[in-house]
Amino acid sequence: MRLWSLDGELLNTLSGHGAWVSSVRFSPSGELLASGSGDKTINLWQLERKSDDTLNGKLLLTLASHNDWVLDVAFYPSQDDLNKNHLLSGSADGTAIVWEVEQELSNLRTHGCDWARDYLENNSEVAERDRTLCKNLDTSQD
Repeated sequence: MRLWSLDGELLNTLSGHGAWVSSVRFSPSGELLASGSGDKTINLWQLERKSDDTLNGKLLLTLASHNDWVLDVAFYPSQDDLNKNHLLSGSADGTAIVWEVEQELSNLRTHGCDWARDYLENNSEVAERDRTLCKNLDTSQD
């Protein structure tokens, strides 16, 4: 997936889907990008403009619950908190899914910390400042 400026300059190429991309949407803040694909997944990317005016894109999360290709994705703010995003995806399988973006990212952090906590706290090669990365994270949720 290629990101272009309005004047036609290539800003970045993001790789992560296993098939063609059918839909791309920016979050209201412009910090996230969602892409839906023929591989039945949605990729969530974190975007950051670099000092040389190119765009850095980091794959944060792949959402995979559809049984056929993803037709479209769209961000919309939560009714409870306008700073929180929901993502709606529609698929050729006839389903639509509402994803709570912050919850999905929190789940990713939780599972990552469950996996890495012992390593971070006990490996002698880990920097002292990194030993507590997961300390205040609530891991009681799924």
